[in-house]
Amino acid sequence: MTDFEEQERQGEILALVRMMQYADGVASELDTPQVASLIKAAQAALLSVLEAEFPMLSRVHLYGLVSDTHGHC
Repeated sequence: MTDFEEQERQGEILALVRMMQYADGVASELDTPQVASLIKAAQAALLSVLEAEFPMLSRVHLYGLVSDTHGHC
């Protein structure tokens, strides 16, 4: 995998985590706790993948990246 492909993959995983945060908020607003729970599980799985993709970053720094929102997602 080239550096560009690796960076693109990391960016896409980060975008998915942010989308899951947005989806969790929507599910909570719709009062669908089972859906929110499934979304949180998917988000946790994506965060695990993201941790493997960014081994040089601490968990605190990684969560800072994830929580840095742009737009609605």
